[in-house]
Amino acid sequence: MTTTMTEKTIKPIQEEPSMWSSMNLLVIAGIMLTIGIIWRIVDQFILGLGDTWMNIMPSKLFPFLILIGFFWKYRRQGIDHVLGLSKNKLRLQISVGIFLGLLLTFMIRLGGPLIYGLFLDPSYPIDIHIVDIELLGYMFLFFLTNAFLEETLFRGLLQNSFKTRVTPNKAILLSAVFFGLWHAGWPILNGGPISEVMSQVSTLVFGSLILGLLFGFYYERFSSGQSLVGIIVIHTILNFVGECFKIGPDSGIQGPDIPVFSPALTLVSFVLFLITFSALFILFMRYKIEQVSALWKQLGYRLEIRLRRKTTTDNAVYTI
Repeated sequence: MTTTMTEKTIKPIQEEPSMWSSMNLLVIAGIMLTIGIIWRIVDQFILGLGDTWMNIMPSKLFPFLILIGFFWKYRRQGIDHVLGLSKNKLRLQISVGIFLGLLLTFMIRLGGPLIYGLFLDPSYPIDIHIVDIELLGYMFLFFLTNAFLEETLFRGLLQNSFKTRVTPNKAILLSAVFFGLWHAGWPILNGGPISEVMSQVSTLVFGSLILGLLFGFYYERFSSGQSLVGIIVIHTILNFVGECFKIGPDSGIQGPDIPVFSPALTLVSFVLFLITFSALFILFMRYKIEQVSALWKQLGYRLEIRLRRKTTTDNAVYTI
């Protein structure tokens, strides 16, 4: 007796992709940027949170959570390769970020007033003032959150979405332009004569644009478009030290400081700015972070050999 069995292949039911998971990346970038801009305007101009101890934290935290939540829900793989939050070479990225963050902070935040006060105008006060020392821990968290939002939004989502339509260099430029305009609100909010406000707006937008270009090339070239962790570290240090530790007669008003006390101080700050950024642009265009890692290991190996030789020589002399 032969029993014939009919096997039925049960095909798994495949869910159709949602509108959000299949949406064009550039459209998503536009939506997220709009959310960030509106929230920023509300916090700055309507609620006036810049005058409170909390500062404009809601416009940093909640747009970032919306951005991360969206990608976690609909495009989870994009958290790494679109938003740049990758664990790839994490320790190296953090180490390079700390070094470059401190270098940039000194050269473009602290170096100008120090050089001006020490060599050009001895009457210029170069005392270091800590702004709201009781809030230092909170301010570090604030600027860390700010760096996560701005880097994942501008260098991550916006720059990568532009790359789907234009060349990488044009994408870097476009994201840097938006990044510069993003910072135009503070001088307008602080007020003053129109000519002075417009001058400060143009200076701040231009400086932020150049910084956006530098960060864009770090991400695209130096980091091979793999990780924004190093830039997030740089961004955090640059803002935290620059805003919380003041040199000279800074008023401590909200937002970035712009040197307006003396044309000579402005010139010194600009020269340091130019030297630092030119050197880093060359570094990011010509080298990769992997090469930096190899160089560090080589230098560490040579230092270890020298220390061993010195220890051996000292022991031999002690024995004799």
